[in-house]
Amino acid sequence: MNWEALKSAAKSNAGITSTEVTVEVGGTKIFKREAVDSKKKTSGGTILFLHGQAFTSENWCKLGTLNVTAHQGYKAIAIDLPDYGQSAKGKTSDSVQFMLDLLKVLGLDIDKPIIVSPSMSGGFALPLLFQHPEAFKGYIPVAPVGVGKFNDDEYKNNKVFTCSIVGDKDPSLGAAATAKFSQMPNGETHTLEDAGHPCYLDQPQEFHKIMYAFAKKVFGA
Repeated sequence: MNWEALKSAAKSNAGITSTEVTVEVGGTKIFKREAVDSKKKTSGGTILFLHGQAFTSENWCKLGTLNVTAHQGYKAIAIDLPDYGQSAKGKTSDSVQFMLDLLKVLGLDIDKPIIVSPSMSGGFALPLLFQHPEAFKGYIPVAPVGVGKFNDDEYKNNKVFTCSIVGDKDPSLGAAATAKFSQMPNGETHTLEDAGHPCYLDQPQEFHKIMYAFAKKVFGA
């Protein structure tokens, strides 16, 4: 089934409930979008979507990711990071503490999520990955910034299940991500053909196919 067909199937699923709310995280107002299939008695797990510098949570919504992810049986949550989109202006001084507070507010400090982290959001997800690996059920880095801030031993000793996805037309951040994440003992790396830095926009069908296969493996659902 191609991406447009998947989006159509999700759109026709009357059980999918979508909400948009603002939550307070460490004193900062954060905008959150959520989609879940209310017809399913239990969720297969939660996938938390961050975003790149030129994007917001709205891009995941417009792409169809949130509804399709809910249709696949997962709870999908996307946020606007501080100073972006509909979240409060002003940058956070401690990205790790922000992420820990965010997970607690979302109820994901107990039921660990898969975190999807494209580009700029690597500045939030990567420090968390190495300082608090227990916060993750799994990690999907999409050519994140900052991979070079951590040494090879840190990657080799980190046991978080990781699925790196990059585009073949992203020779800088994409290549660096592949080189680093391939060292992780529970890591897998994927390069999408004819795709640039935001590879999920250029090859949405292949990107989501890989993501859901990884989610099924990690959540066991």
